[in-house]
Amino acid sequence: MRYEVRVADRAMRVDVDGAGGFLVDGVAVAANVRETVRGRQWLIRIDGRSHEVTALARTRPLRLNIDGAEVEAEAADERTLAATRGMAQHRAGRHEIRAPMPGLLRAVHVKEGDIVERDAPLMTLEAMKMENELRAPARSRVTKLSARAGAKVEGGAVLAVLVDAE
Repeated sequence: MRYEVRVADRAMRVDVDGAGGFLVDGVAVAANVRETVRGRQWLIRIDGRSHEVTALARTRPLRLNIDGAEVEAEAADERTLAATRGMAQHRAGRHEIRAPMPGLLRAVHVKEGDIVERDAPLMTLEAMKMENELRAPARSRVTKLSARAGAKVEGGAVLAVLVDAE
């Protein structure tokens, strides 16, 4: 699986194979990742050096504590990147919110007609044992909801349509 990752000011491409091998920007890296607190904390050993990583907030961007220093980070897997590239804005101010991967729609936090602020949570999608909040890309009005809480959705499926609010 390929990821586009940014930690602090460094951007990189990370490839992870099924056997746990890592390539960072095309260079093989000896790494081992061990989860110490489910979904919140990891011990990562890279080229013989250990690092403790704790998720402080699952906002966008992520806030992480790495070895005692707080940093911002973003990561997107190849499926998310493909879905984002396919996210159509057919005309200025129109936003299609798509499922970044297949999963279960745990919650829908808005209803048609609502005006939401930029980064407001719209829906919560559970995929691969993690909850992903889908957020508003801009101050917008929700014009269409295509799925309800409890629905199983495919990656790339349009879940909502928003238009910029004045």
